[in-house]
Amino acid sequence: METTYIQTDIKHVRRFLDACDGNWHHCIHVTCPSCNTSDICREPGFLFHPDTTAEPLILPLSDARILFSCYPEPEECISNISVSAFLSLYRSYLNIKTAVKSDCPCMELLKMQEEKNYDW
Repeated sequence: METTYIQTDIKHVRRFLDACDGNWHHCIHVTCPSCNTSDICREPGFLFHPDTTAEPLILPLSDARILFSCYPEPEECISNISVSAFLSLYRSYLNIKTAVKSDCPCMELLKMQEEKNYDW
């Protein structure tokens, strides 16, 4: 059954949309073709855009499908990379920021970013 509602926290969605000016064409499409965490994460990939401090903001493709009027195609984004390339680019950042509690550092990054919105 396909998800028909956004699973990402709405404050994070707003932060992501602000970073990319509400246009997924300005994002990098990250694909997870050979991910072996299907029991943890069922995402085919995500959109990525750095914020003003170069922190990587991500939005799962399942949520992007709901948010935007058309499906974000990899070739229509500013770039398309694999998840291994994304992890290679941000390895140092992820090692510092995440505790690697799960097998999917990208979804752990998303959860960490969502929690950051509620710093009270």
